[in-house]
Amino acid sequence: MEQMELFTDSRSLFEKLCSTEYLNEGFKAVKRNRGSPGTDGVSVGEFGADIETGLKQLGEELETWKYNPAPVLRVEIPKPGKNAGVRLLGIPCVRDRVVQATLKLILEPILEPVFSDNSYGFRPGRNQRQAVEAAQKIVKTGREYVVDIDLSKFFDRVHHDRLISRLSQHVPDKRILRVIGI
Repeated sequence: MEQMELFTDSRSLFEKLCSTEYLNEGFKAVKRNRGSPGTDGVSVGEFGADIETGLKQLGEELETWKYNPAPVLRVEIPKPGKNAGVRLLGIPCVRDRVVQATLKLILEPILEPVFSDNSYGFRPGRNQRQAVEAAQKIVKTGREYVVDIDLSKFFDRVHHDRLISRLSQHVPDKRILRVIGI
């Protein structure tokens, strides 16, 4: 889907989220990323086997406010290094990842311009190498400090009401905020 379509499409953000067209783009992103099944045991391939029916049902659930995300499968993965411990990973069901990917598709063009140019984490077209290069440039200018922040367990601890409140300043369709807050 073209980025400009997001701005020229006259449908509301919520209508886009509920449309099989946008949900299909979300599914394509989930499929590219692969990943394991969530608590329902449904793989990306299984969900995609009857994609038309699955996306139509998902869109109807969203539109009628009957959509409820499934519990997240919690797994432990070992951290690299000897005696480094484990990292908890939450694996949503494929259908929930489709909704999340579709929300990302819809919201990223709105929110991306708001982020600092000095932020590199989880941003489109940005990576760790660019962050290191930017830090090296800062050091070469004579500054003594570069701040590197890793917000451990951020999404486990973020104040969701404040997050939704901040999002409301940029998201024109408030029904999207309700979906995010589910």
